Amino acid sequence: MQVEIESIAFGGSGVAREGGKVIFVKGGVPRDVLEVRIIKDKGSYAEAIIENIITPSPERVEPACEVFGTCGGCQLQNLRYDAQLREKENMLRETLRRTGGFDDLSVEPIFPSKDEYAYRTRVRLAAWYYAGRWHIGYNIGGTRRKVGITSCPISDGPVNGAIGRIASVLSSFDRPEFPLEFVQISSSAAAAYISLVAGSGKQPGALNVLAKHLGRFPETEKVSIRGRSEAEFEFELTGMKFLANPSVFTQSNPGVNEAIVRTVLEWAAPAEGISVLDLYSGIGNFSIPLARSARKVVSVEINQFSAALARKNAGINGVKNVSFLTAPSGEAVNELVQKGEKFDLIVLDPPREGAKEILEGIAALSTGKIIYVSCDPVTLSRDLKRLKELGWGPRRIRPFDMFPQTYHVESVSLLSRL
Repeated sequence: MQVEIESIAFGGSGVAREGGKVIFVKGGVPRDVLEVRIIKDKGSYAEAIIENIITPSPERVEPACEVFGTCGGCQLQNLRYDAQLREKENMLRETLRRTGGFDDLSVEPIFPSKDEYAYRTRVRLAAWYYAGRWHIGYNIGGTRRKVGITSCPISDGPVNGAIGRIASVLSSFDRPEFPLEFVQISSSAAAAYISLVAGSGKQPGALNVLAKHLGRFPETEKVSIRGRSEAEFEFELTGMKFLANPSVFTQSNPGVNEAIVRTVLEWAAPAEGISVLDLYSGIGNFSIPLARSARKVVSVEINQFSAALARKNAGINGVKNVSFLTAPSGEAVNELVQKGEKFDLIVLDPPREGAKEILEGIAALSTGKIIYVSCDPVTLSRDLKRLKELGWGPRRIRPFDMFPQTYHVESVSLLSRL
């Protein structure tokens, strides 16, 4: 079957149409003319793979990664970067229309990443024993199978150096019972910080020999074992100092994260003297910068290690008007509603699953603005639709390209009462 790709769908597949049916083509890019083979027919749509590129798109480029198309990490390395940005804007706009029913909502131009490659400062790698040796790498797209790597073009220099060294060292281990399950690597831009993670029910102490060996090399000298004392690293955000470690969540593209935080600060203005509730607050990514102007900030985070670092980050920046709740956001919201609390601004940055369970509580707690930071257009659209039913409508939406070479798109939405 011959098709022409029209656009990129959320998920990264090219979109074509044949006889009124939508066909999702893995690896297709806009303006490709392709010979494809249907592998799944779902009735209203089908999934296909490329048999032959008849006429390549002028936007098609050579991928930088040797395992692109196998590794599930990147989907768009074969598409020129300016076209990636255009398609991500369209993905967000189309998802808001289709899932949220927002036909006339204007989406602002996407904020691009300064770096198309070598931007990622945080990775989590699986470790496994196969064919007589240890490997590290990522899942193969759409499966539980894995592909080994020795480098990752979207990762920054220190992370890549650590990946290569860990792969080399592990390949010399011939013990299949070794308890390593994951390796988490974060970069301070100057050095890589590594956390070795034992499998469930395994003894972390058994990883001491690997940690000691890796510590001999400059690329991996800052290595620790999860569940024991983890090395912390420092980074700067909006002129403030922050501490993190490899096991806690931090945004993977520092320049884009800076732009997102500054957007939240801009849209929160005037912030002098206001009360703020920051949900899914992590290590204080929004709480602490907002606290410079706000009267008070309540920061809610379920992960005890992230919450502990948030307290530490408040301390090193001299911030004293933040109170920290270590609890699920749903539990905290319910408690605040029962107490009759109100907030001038609510900021939420939920995981990909969105914030479905707390939307009613948010609507009840907020008296001024809601700022929703999202990493998934589908759950964002669903949640914005529900918030609209609760009397809160989106006024501005700005997308951000946190993850070049992938289909993922971040966004910040500003809501006020209808």
